[in-house]
Amino acid sequence: METTDVNTQPVEVPAEETPTPKKKVKKKKFTKLNEISIIVLSFAISFTLFFFPPMDIFLGNMREFVVDFKHVAAPMLGVSLACTGALILVQNFLLLIAEWLYKVVSKLLFGFLLAIYAQMLFFNGKMTTITGDTTSYSDDKKNVIINLFILLFILLLPLEFYIISLFNKKSKFFNFGKGMVLPYVAGLIFVMQLVGTLSSIAGADFKQYNRSYTQYLSYEPARSLSKDENIVVFLTDRLDSYYMDDVLERYPDIKEDLEGFTFYQNNVSHNTNTFPSIPQMLTTYTYRGTDWPEYTSYAWDENTVPRRLTEAGWNCNLLIDSLTTYSNISQLEDQCNNLITREGAKVKFNYFDKKGIIPTMGQLSFARLSPYAFKDEFSTGLGSSLSANFVSFETDTDDMMPMAVDVDSDLKYYDDILFNHLNADSDKKTFSFIHLNCSHGSSAATAAIYNPDEPVDITSTTRGGLEIVFEYMRQLKKLGLYDNTTILILGDHGRPPVEIECDGEEGLTSPIMTGLLIKPANAPAEPLKIDRYSELSNDFFPASIMDFAGIDHSDLGYSYQDVIEGGLHPDRFMQTFLWGGYGKVYYKTYYKITGDARDFDNWKALEGHE
Repeated sequence: METTDVNTQPVEVPAEETPTPKKKVKKKKFTKLNEISIIVLSFAISFTLFFFPPMDIFLGNMREFVVDFKHVAAPMLGVSLACTGALILVQNFLLLIAEWLYKVVSKLLFGFLLAIYAQMLFFNGKMTTITGDTTSYSDDKKNVIINLFILLFILLLPLEFYIISLFNKKSKFFNFGKGMVLPYVAGLIFVMQLVGTLSSIAGADFKQYNRSYTQYLSYEPARSLSKDENIVVFLTDRLDSYYMDDVLERYPDIKEDLEGFTFYQNNVSHNTNTFPSIPQMLTTYTYRGTDWPEYTSYAWDENTVPRRLTEAGWNCNLLIDSLTTYSNISQLEDQCNNLITREGAKVKFNYFDKKGIIPTMGQLSFARLSPYAFKDEFSTGLGSSLSANFVSFETDTDDMMPMAVDVDSDLKYYDDILFNHLNADSDKKTFSFIHLNCSHGSSAATAAIYNPDEPVDITSTTRGGLEIVFEYMRQLKKLGLYDNTTILILGDHGRPPVEIECDGEEGLTSPIMTGLLIKPANAPAEPLKIDRYSELSNDFFPASIMDFAGIDHSDLGYSYQDVIEGGLHPDRFMQTFLWGGYGKVYYKTYYKITGDARDFDNWKALEGHE
């Protein structure tokens, strides 16, 4: 029997379902966190490099700059903002290329910020004040290497943490903060510096440093001398008595140039720095540690040497440094014959050129932020007159004494007397005080005034500086004024104590002597004499000028002539300074000197003296 299979009908079997593939979600690069990190880090780095340290340096040393705060703050703020914008663009461009590349660079930038901030905050203890002297941080190789190693470790630390976190994503330690550490820490560094700078600005007394750009000290009146009587002082900066010994040994012919002079080898200064040495000599006002602008304000209001001479009928010509001798040129009014007011004079501020505001302030900042291995490089070319080229007159001012004394000011003065010459046209007796850079540091340009082929050292530099003095004296002789002119060549101080101090509080290891050479009016026409024993001091300078001018000096103490002619043995005093950073006194000792100052056994440190 035939049977029928009920399952013979075809059955439609549904096809196996294929899962729909999920779309790959592209991770966003330009996230809120990334952009915040970029902006905060850019601001922190730029302002740490170009704004906060320069402002701190300026505000702590306003008297050392020839321009007002606004002329430094505005351009450095502009540079900081421009750098911020550039860093934001660069980081976003790297982020556009590849996020990993941005991450690596941002971590390195963050490490760089931490390193320079740490250097400034914790590791600048051995940084010295920039004076123009050659620094040698690299001599202390052990500390230089340790400092560099620590900063490299800090620099690479954020990158190291980032790399480790990529391989250990579950680690709470290496993934701490989930990316917020960078903006938080960078922002904190920015805010801390901002608060400090704003606090310094709020506490600054800008009125004490108002600059006048229409008044200046002119060479022209200072060229006129009297047929009756003149006193001329050449303040040759840092003319140490031992430097002068070396000059006489190497160049014995200058004994003929110094006709009528006596070299007093046993002379000391009261201070070891240009400030307060020169203002103290000119004003008779002793510096006792007050703020510098406060001191100069009081000092020039007192019964100064120029004011006494002016009241006695003398013309007074001052060619002096604005950074170390006065804080406002108006302080010299009514006691300075060569103070010129040029109403409507146009001035030009040098922002971008070499030695201009932006390059110089940037260099100062880098010197502060860099490790010791690179500080020598960044401090090269800087000195106490670093702001001398920040401002200039656009109008004709060839007769203008530069605001700061340095090598360039020496060369300008030398050119002035060479081409314009001295004259005998003054209707009054004259007193001239001429501050020359001279022995402040080795200079090829200064040495070349005498001989461009000489090896450049402090001895040849001093000889070159003295050639300016000798040219002045040659012109006096041509005018027939040499005999009736009293001439003093003296240092404001000797060698810096850092050259001869023992470590820290132990003090000096040998005496600091200050050069002094005097030719009284009508001195015999004889070659240079040497006086080894007369116990002199720059403290006797004010009384000595009055003595030479025939004015009563009884209220000013001893004059040079009192001590020399009377064979007196007065106690003398010297205050030594070392500086540890901008404006900070690192070390100070007050010495009493009894007898021969060249014998260090006669120096006694006074305890507790201020």
